[in-house]
Amino acid sequence: MKPFRNDSPADLTNKPEFTGKRLVMIDSNAGQNQIDKEVKNASLRLAFSSDYTTHEEDYVEAFENADGIVFEKFGVAVVNENHDTEINMLTTSARSSKMFLYDEPERFVYALEVDRKNSILGNVWLLLCKIFGIKPPENPDNPSPPTLPDSFEDNDFAFWGVTATLSDKSSYTGKQVPVAILDTGFYMGHSGFTGRAITSKSFVQGEEAEDKNGHGTHCTGNAAGNIRSGAQTRYGSANNANIYIGKVLSNAGSGRDSGILAGMEWALVNGCKVISMSLGAPSNPGQTYSRIFNDIGKMAMENGTLVIAAAGNDSRRSQGIVRPVNHPANCPSILAVAALDRFLKVAEFSCGGINPDGGEVDIAGPGVGVFSSYISPHNYAFLSGTSMATPFVAGITAMLWEKYPKASATEIKELLLKGARKLDLLSRDVGAGLVQAPQ
Repeated sequence: MKPFRNDSPADLTNKPEFTGKRLVMIDSNAGQNQIDKEVKNASLRLAFSSDYTTHEEDYVEAFENADGIVFEKFGVAVVNENHDTEINMLTTSARSSKMFLYDEPERFVYALEVDRKNSILGNVWLLLCKIFGIKPPENPDNPSPPTLPDSFEDNDFAFWGVTATLSDKSSYTGKQVPVAILDTGFYMGHSGFTGRAITSKSFVQGEEAEDKNGHGTHCTGNAAGNIRSGAQTRYGSANNANIYIGKVLSNAGSGRDSGILAGMEWALVNGCKVISMSLGAPSNPGQTYSRIFNDIGKMAMENGTLVIAAAGNDSRRSQGIVRPVNHPANCPSILAVAALDRFLKVAEFSCGGINPDGGEVDIAGPGVGVFSSYISPHNYAFLSGTSMATPFVAGITAMLWEKYPKASATEIKELLLKGARKLDLLSRDVGAGLVQAPQ
């Protein structure tokens, strides 16, 4: 079994929904002997993640040499495709003892970003400006607005997302707070991160944690970047946080629930206080959230970790279309982040909290024409998406944890929401409002 392989299409316009595998929730009170007995009775051979934590290849070996794996920190098993009969035997025989609580299909997940074509054109301009030593052009994704009380511009000192969130005015930097970015990896040679504490691990078969996509590097910069090399212009929030890079999406920008589970478990084992996930799978109107991921979000909070995820980019608001918050951000225990533009209006693409059973938006961040770090040769780029808004919230969460080091995850979440800037917009679309850095 290869749960972290790069086997979903590079063309993400036609996105498959399910992988064929199953996620099974195990009662936390079940003993190892009891689990082994039930698994053996069902003719399944499951590996255990605690035995495979040294290198990324070990996880792949576990899946290749068994029928699945148990992520023990969460009590979740991932079982290979073509084992429907065994899963039915497992859940049927064990439900009487309530050891296996429920199961659900494993989903494909994708990087949540829009307008890359326009951003690439902007990147070319930035590169030319750097070569010829001229002033960079206006933001290609979000041209400068007229002067308005509630609008923000990029300037020589900071890009608009930094000033809108008050990150530039805060005395907190997320110093030594461990933050996990679960994404496409990171460009390890980026000059803007020289000397920073970065720990990395890949959960994608055949791919190292090095980012060949750009999405993960951009998100890392929003959460924990500092200043643009050569220009001294600030673009990130928690610029002293300790960075943990978990590659759970391939270089094509796709992944699986099992890869997310592996990355989240790794982040918790390493003591990360914040997990940022700019990824997801579309939800349908009326569709409920994943019980398994909601339980995992609760476990993370109980262990002192706040999980933050992108709301999704499926809406077309100018056409009157608002789509529901994506998986896994639609879980009540996971903080869902919407995107705003520099006018502090909800982004055209940003999903909304339209499903009654969970799926609400909790907070919003800068998500249109956002400048951040990128892969070589551009090194910096403007991108748009709820993906960009999410790491802003993650970075500011780390800044809050620096200010309140003894606070619980629940208390930090309350402080984050209470401190948001209220907006004259529907809470369905922006939750508590625009995230604000602690002062």
